[in-house]
Amino acid sequence: MGGREVACDLAQAGEAKRFSLLMDGRSWGFVARGGAGGRWEFLLEGRTVAAEALDERAARIRDMSPRTEAGTRLEAVRAPMPGLVVQVSVRAGDQVAAGDRVAVVEAMKMENELRATADGRVARVLVEVGAAVEKDQPLVEFEEQA
Repeated sequence: MGGREVACDLAQAGEAKRFSLLMDGRSWGFVARGGAGGRWEFLLEGRTVAAEALDERAARIRDMSPRTEAGTRLEAVRAPMPGLVVQVSVRAGDQVAAGDRVAVVEAMKMENELRATADGRVARVLVEVGAAVEKDQPLVEFEEQA
């Protein structure tokens, strides 16, 4: 964490998305919500904390990816887990802003809204409603901004 190793112990606490984390001798209770591309949101002590988990390969690819003017990397929107596409909200050529919904994937009886990571123009929509998708499968790609 922050470039240093931290001893942690994580356990599920009751409901599906509720967890207990013991980190550096302190206990934290939180609710976790996974998103696309290793992004997570945690509801912790009344506030939302964003985090991202990448394996070494994904981190290297991310470091080589193009960036927008504001420094946010342009990324394809990917399926967070295997599921079924229930909505596609964009078409090739559409302009989107960071945070705009581009697709919805149903997985494990839950709908996951997938959003653009940066401002940009949709280059390709790679799926259609009803398509079965695998974890990390690209769903929507964006044009590189000059």
